[in-house]
Amino acid sequence: MDIETDVLIVGGGIAGCSAAYYLARDGVEVALVDRGEVGRGASGRNAGSLHQQLMPFTFREGSARERQARVDTLPLMVAASGVWQELSRELDGDIELRIIGGLMVAETDEQMAFLADKAALEQDQGLDVHMVSGNELRTLAPYLSEAVIGAEYAPGEGKLNPLRAIAGLVQGAKRSGARFFEGRELLDLERGPADFTALLTGGRVRCRRVLNAAGPWAAQVAAKVGVSLAVEPNCVQSSVTERTTPLVGHLVCHAEKILSLKQVTNGGLIIGGGWPAKIDPATSDLTVLAENVRANVALACQMVPDLERKRLLRSWAGVNIRSDGKPFLGEVPGVPGFYNAVPPDAGLTMGPICAKLVAEQMTGRPTSLDIGMFTIERAAP
Repeated sequence: MDIETDVLIVGGGIAGCSAAYYLARDGVEVALVDRGEVGRGASGRNAGSLHQQLMPFTFREGSARERQARVDTLPLMVAASGVWQELSRELDGDIELRIIGGLMVAETDEQMAFLADKAALEQDQGLDVHMVSGNELRTLAPYLSEAVIGAEYAPGEGKLNPLRAIAGLVQGAKRSGARFFEGRELLDLERGPADFTALLTGGRVRCRRVLNAAGPWAAQVAAKVGVSLAVEPNCVQSSVTERTTPLVGHLVCHAEKILSLKQVTNGGLIIGGGWPAKIDPATSDLTVLAENVRANVALACQMVPDLERKRLLRSWAGVNIRSDGKPFLGEVPGVPGFYNAVPPDAGLTMGPICAKLVAEQMTGRPTSLDIGMFTIERAAP
């Protein structure tokens, strides 16, 4: 392998494949490399939730600066849903995007007060959310436990199939001329006066520009050009039940506890939300923790009692992004030609909007949203 290209994209997850799609569609010569199989890393292991609301277990626990960072990112979350709906119409095949609405449920008055305060912050940033309780909640979600006294409702939340989405993006990008190379780990990145040389397992790529879309491992790519990026892997796990008749009609999360729950197109119920799994620091191998599966499933059954009669089929571990709550977007000051498209922790939701904004910058167009506060220049946590 010894090729030349205009843009080399490092990372074949949702952000990288989206960037290849948008850049190639605009006539940019693109090559994408991934150390494994495209779409089989963090993005392919994703549970498929399309989020908009602030997640309480990250919003509560962060510093004041991290909480503000998540509030600042909300306009991108709102725009992300629109980008996914555009892609659903543009891509070949059904990516199983369904805007079903999201319920963040509460069991206590204190949790309801927290959700009401959070909803006010989100509404100020343009997010369509409101509080529901009593008969309105029972009519909207009769499957919920009587222990649930209310919820924050976001009509724009939903779900999609990550593997189908990535396949559609790859197909669309290839149709426009993008090239994809699997099993090519980036070993080094050499900067020249006007270009880069990427040394890979089994070859090299000479390019004018590099786009870092390596998600949880983006810091390792950035370090090869002397850039410090405050991003690291966050290993989590999910489970899925047997297929069953329609039961859960929304994306369900909890105001205080770690939970996400939804029913996918084939009838299975995916249970997750961020319970930790184990990652081997030497090999990056992932291991499911049985005690966290039990706790995650028990919480889901408390919220939706009919789940107790369903069989659990399997559990798996995946990787999310841990950062300061904002994406890292655009060209790095002092390193001309080196760009980042690194979403925050809601990587699947934010991948395409982040890629689209950076693709706009790389093609010389004004970005459709201001990315000034999301550049590498901001202080690291």
